Parts: sequence; structure tokens; C-alpha cells
Amino acid sequence: MISVASYSSAVAPKLPAELERAMGAAATTAAIELFAAYRVAMAQVTPLTDSGAHAPISDLSALGIVRFTAAGLNGTAVLGASNRTLRRSNLRGTSDRDWVAELANQFVGRFKLKLLRAGVELWSMAPLAVSARLLVTAVSQPESPPFSFRDAQGGSVAVWIELDLNGPLKMTTPASEGELPREGDVILF
Repeated sequence: MISVASYSSAVAPKLPAELERAMGAAATTAAIELFAAYRVAMAQVTPLTDSGAHAPISDLSALGIVRFTAAGLNGTAVLGASNRTLRRSNLRGTSDRDWVAELANQFVGRFKLKLLRAGVELWSMAPLAVSARLLVTAVSQPESPPFSFRDAQGGSVAVWIELDLNGPLKMTTPASEGELPREGDVILF
């Protein structure tokens, strides 16, 4: 679920339904493809309630956070992962904190490319990592359910996307396939 808030007015603006669906599909696909690239097959957890809420995921050990912006909106993507998932996906053996920050960064890169193909251009900032132990209950509230994923070996991943609409959203003509890099490509500047 995409959470929309507004810090500049008492009433949160509404995200157009088509854009909310595109963002939800982009977030889900980006998460599944990201972990598949590291040989961890994830499946989305089916919502438990009619409102689309998922049960809180209590085994997350670290969260990676990336802020992003676009014309008319600011947002935050939070990617949380369990120790099992972090360690199985981390082929280089870096620290869990560094790895979850890198995963969050790669997730947002994939998310951005998928949205760019739909005509929404985002710019992201550097990722950061925090321990999930104290934060997971705060981000697992019923009004802000995550996109939740599990794998066959008991690992879990959760993704939250929060948006702050601060003006009219600027959408462009969607880019064609040949104009954009593919997810996972190395781009040199």
C-alpha cells in the first residue's frame, strides 16, 4: 500500500488511482526482481484483511531508507529485511547495515526505472540504514501496511512507500524500452 500524507495542509491530497496502482505494481515487481538477482525467490504475502492490511512482520532486523522526489511530490521508500534474507542475499559478506542500505538503494533504482517507463521521473538521495528492532512496530500500523514478502526458507522482506504530495504531479511521455537502461545494468557517469 502506498501511504499518502500532506505535511502542508490538514487534508491529505489523493493520489490518482492509476498512479497508485502503477506505484504499487512497480514496488512489488522491483522487490521481487531485486532479490531474485541475488538468488532469493520472494513471493508476496496475501493481505489478511479486507482493507489490504498485512500482519506486522516481527523478524525484520534492519531497515534501509531512501528519500526521493519528483515534481509535485516527495517520498520515502523503506525496505526491511530479516537476518536470514539479508545473509542469503549478501554474496560479498558486508555488514547487515551496509547491505540493507545497498538493497534499499537498488530497490529505489528499480522502482524509479519502472515509474519512468510510465512517465513519472523520480530523483533519489543516498540511502541510510537503521536497526529495525524499535522501528518495525511504528511502520507496521494498520493505516500504513507494507508490501510484504516471504521466501521458502522463512526469510521476510517488507517495503513501505510514503508520499507527500505538494503540488500537481508532473508526468511525461513514457520512455520507450530502448531509451532506458534495464534494471541491474551498470551505468557509468
